Amino acid sequence: MLKFFTKSNLLILISIFALSTLLRFYYFYHLDSWFDEWNMIYTVDPNITNEETWKRFFGDRGDHILPEYYPPINAFILKYFLKFTGYFIENARIYSLIFGCLSTFLVHILYTSIAGNKKNYLAVFLFSINLFLIWQSNEIRPHAFVVFFSLLSIILFIHLINKKPNIFFITIYIGISLLMLSSWPFTLTIFFGKTLYIFIHRNIKKIPLFKFFLIFFTILCFYIFFNYDYLVYHLQRDSHYTILKLSFFTNFHFRSFFGSIFMGAIFLILFAFMFLKYIKKNLHDEDNSNILFYIIVSSYFLTILYSIFKAGVISPKYLIFVLPLIIVWISHKIKYLKFNKLITFLLVFFGVLNTSYFFFKNPIDRPPFKKAINIISKSDSLNVATVDSTVFINALKSYKAFKKNKLVSIDLRSGKIIEKKFWLLCKNNPRFEVGNQIRPTEEKCKIMDNKKGYKESKNIKIEDFILKQFIKNE
Repeated sequence: MLKFFTKSNLLILISIFALSTLLRFYYFYHLDSWFDEWNMIYTVDPNITNEETWKRFFGDRGDHILPEYYPPINAFILKYFLKFTGYFIENARIYSLIFGCLSTFLVHILYTSIAGNKKNYLAVFLFSINLFLIWQSNEIRPHAFVVFFSLLSIILFIHLINKKPNIFFITIYIGISLLMLSSWPFTLTIFFGKTLYIFIHRNIKKIPLFKFFLIFFTILCFYIFFNYDYLVYHLQRDSHYTILKLSFFTNFHFRSFFGSIFMGAIFLILFAFMFLKYIKKNLHDEDNSNILFYIIVSSYFLTILYSIFKAGVISPKYLIFVLPLIIVWISHKIKYLKFNKLITFLLVFFGVLNTSYFFFKNPIDRPPFKKAINIISKSDSLNVATVDSTVFINALKSYKAFKKNKLVSIDLRSGKIIEKKFWLLCKNNPRFEVGNQIRPTEEKCKIMDNKKGYKESKNIKIEDFILKQFIKNE
């Protein structure tokens, strides 16, 4: 692997990697959690048994049922990561950040594998500043994990078709591919793209079909064996939250992938132009970048088919693993264009502007837990009462600042109050649920209104929450 990093390019690559890491951690320090992450952090509690983890994975939320639909492997790996690092939301986010940052190196290795040019840094730079990948590297979800192992699987596959690897290397490839598939079922589309490439290029590249059939068959058998229960469980779903709409065909996720309509349009136009201009080269030439093209097209094609005939899965997160491939493919194909240096400059220039302007404009608005905890920590009462769900309460208690400042959680759902002074923190019409709509205060947040024996002493305006302090009458 060291052959991909030479003395002449190592300093530049380290600088880009540092930029990638800096951007992701800068976003990390300003980020709060939201509903999906509350459920994830509840599931991966390292202080419970594996049996209890399975119950939570299949929907037990303490006071309601809401099953998870992502594969369980990432949840259990994260659980044991938190067992050694500490059960905090921040540590769970660092787990995702590790895979998000390491993927930067894999993008450079992938580009070098298909182009052979170790001194072209466009792909790795565009990957580093890509807003969607920065955002998703901070999600307590399996997305960064999926991207990492998808890239690694494709890199090893390119090595397989270009070299004569030994049985040890083949075993590594099978293991990495199993990890990839077991982390996200939609990565099966990657194997469909690989299979297309093998059949179309078998003569040009002199690819031994039987060997690859045996490798792919082995991977598929092991995948079904280890994930049978999950696959049966998952395939029973006849609906998802993202249905196929005609508007999808106007942007193909590029608007989400590149952080804005403007940047999405630039990359979509470039992708379409270079596909049509070099259509024969894209489909038949020996160029290794065709592997990426087949995977990209296969992933979109199969996702659309599944959405039409089974259930809608039109979410950019479901196909996040194709985003680095799009970036690498475009970066490679640009060199064939007449004005490639100008286009490269414009992509870098507008990419930096786009990232700078939209950096904190994540489409999912998150309740400001950190702000609320900070306000309470500086007050004369550290008691925090809430009427929200068990998952919400667990998320609140999982913040480092909550434990560091020795805040005390009180479950008001029982209706019993013994504290003389406390804060009411109530989730009220959060923006990730209602958007910018202005709605009346939720009934559950009125639990202390006109409560005998208590008076309201403070009322602090804060997004997504009701935050009030109450004092017991003497």
